[in-house]
Amino acid sequence: MQQVNKDSVAIQFACIAMAIITLIPFGRGNISGLEIGFPFMILSVLFFLLTKRKKNKQSIFILTFLLFWAAWVLVGITYSYLYYPGNADHISAYLRFFRMLEMYLPGVLILVFSRGMNEKQHNRIAIFVFTLFFLVTLESTIGFFLQSTALTATQMYKYPGMGYVYRAGGVAKDSSAYSNLILLLAITAFIELKRMGKSPIIFLGLMTCLLINIYLSMSRSLMVAMLVYFITNLILERKIKPGTLFIIIAGIVSLLIVGMNNEYLTSFWARISGANQEDISSGRFTTWALLLGLVGDNPLLGVGYRLSTEKYGLIPDNMFLSLSVETGVIGLLLYLSFLMSLCVSVYKNNRDKFALIIAYVVSGVFIDISTFWVSVPFFLFTMAIYKREPEN
Repeated sequence: MQQVNKDSVAIQFACIAMAIITLIPFGRGNISGLEIGFPFMILSVLFFLLTKRKKNKQSIFILTFLLFWAAWVLVGITYSYLYYPGNADHISAYLRFFRMLEMYLPGVLILVFSRGMNEKQHNRIAIFVFTLFFLVTLESTIGFFLQSTALTATQMYKYPGMGYVYRAGGVAKDSSAYSNLILLLAITAFIELKRMGKSPIIFLGLMTCLLINIYLSMSRSLMVAMLVYFITNLILERKIKPGTLFIIIAGIVSLLIVGMNNEYLTSFWARISGANQEDISSGRFTTWALLLGLVGDNPLLGVGYRLSTEKYGLIPDNMFLSLSVETGVIGLLLYLSFLMSLCVSVYKNNRDKFALIIAYVVSGVFIDISTFWVSVPFFLFTMAIYKREPEN
């Protein structure tokens, strides 16, 4: 009787979970892809646990800091419930806390216990990432064109098909979460393609999908994160092939030529340049200044996880400020320690993706990457994808 490869089964369950989380429409429904994908993530963790492994110090630090942070967040919400009754919906805060555990804990456990994949498993995951990126792009494109007649270059909110929420000129409500997911999908796909070997057709397909998503999302944070990745990767590798640079420039120029008379693209440029807005950050700078003053309200415990909007009517759009206000300085330090230990682990075991994790963290200056359930699980899964060294 052939022995079951527990790692392969665990990886399959993880991939099923990632597909459910990213492809099931996210919007205002009570049930999200996260809840449906959660059981598959747990099954993945259980199968990884069935395989004996040596202890990894970096992984232990990752899990420890996450658990400390989760405990601190719970203490902060409870404190807010006791001392700020009626000021905010604390029941909703507790529910968001459990959703946070759903997206972080299984993902971190998969990262901790996966300990790399063999060549065959790695190639299958690469194909999965290519396919997922294509399907996400197809789904969002269909959703966009189903409402194309209703979209104009204004800031009106529209609800197209496939569950994605768009506004004219960009993705609405979950625009930051969507652009964050695209960053992870696109860069991971390019990294895996590079590892597997050259394929001009797949490269062209991935680049097309990336440009489509930039056009649809109109996300400045996505473009900044891409630039950070590009610069960090250049610093690490100290080279870029002229052919690759030419294809990238040609794609961007082609997009500009096609859309230079397009009202949608004109709106895109207005968003980038800050035209007709309070400033180029769409008012973020003003909000950040206000939030800095609010950190002093409760610098130790914070006002409660995800309660800054309800209590103060402000949307932080900055992970560092959001955590400072909502979980206190200690909560911020614990989360940064979690990210730092993750960076160390990636640098030692998965260096191809080190530039990606840097770009991901830097994007937290403009968006709150710590709360995106649609991208956090995939981020942790992405960091777990690396080739295991052959055993002697």
